[in-house]
Amino acid sequence: MNLLKVNFESRETILNDIDKIANKFCHDVYIKVNTSCYRITDFEFYTYSEKFPDPQTHKNKLQLENGKFYLHSSGVDITFGDGVNYGGILLRSVIKMYDGTDDKSGFLKEQFDGPQIVATELFSNLHNLNDNEPNIISLIDIEGRNQDSCFSRGKLLIKTKRVGLMPKEQDKDDFYMGLHFRYIVILNSFPKFKQKVKGIEELLKKEIINGNLKPDEANSILGYNRSLI
Repeated sequence: MNLLKVNFESRETILNDIDKIANKFCHDVYIKVNTSCYRITDFEFYTYSEKFPDPQTHKNKLQLENGKFYLHSSGVDITFGDGVNYGGILLRSVIKMYDGTDDKSGFLKEQFDGPQIVATELFSNLHNLNDNEPNIISLIDIEGRNQDSCFSRGKLLIKTKRVGLMPKEQDKDDFYMGLHFRYIVILNSFPKFKQKVKGIEELLKKEIINGNLKPDEANSILGYNRSLI
């Protein structure tokens, strides 16, 4: 799957391709499990290779594959390995889509926040084991077409540190632990649906300081006026 392809040739190519995947998740991608569809709004990258030995990566054999679900004790990854190098995208938050035709909710129904909660929700859509129906799980790339107007492109993509990591002996300078490998997609608010993001004010404050966001844009995302700097 080209969508999840990473060039592991150097640290620079890895970082560049991870940013590309994150940007696609923000603007063009959703998960479909049988008939249920989900926006991916919070996710973390983990990868291990000769040029990028991130000790936080599990290095499970499934992470050598590309485009698989890797279910583990923390949640579920979408893998982006290439047979030699490991890669996994931990899903931290998703929002269920396509609930009827009410544009006042942005065609968004319910948010599922937390890696284990996300895994439980996604797999809850699988057919009963007593049924003979096949399960179909897909990563859909609309490629900007959005023919049915049910997909609202991300308003802002925030990069920040991954959550809950512990120091590793192999990472004495905490380089990998400090990477901004967590991506949060901020969607537009609607009268009947507003996305929840923990620590949103502090995240937006950093975006303003880094020159990625204007104060009035931050207040628009918050839905109220707040002096963040």
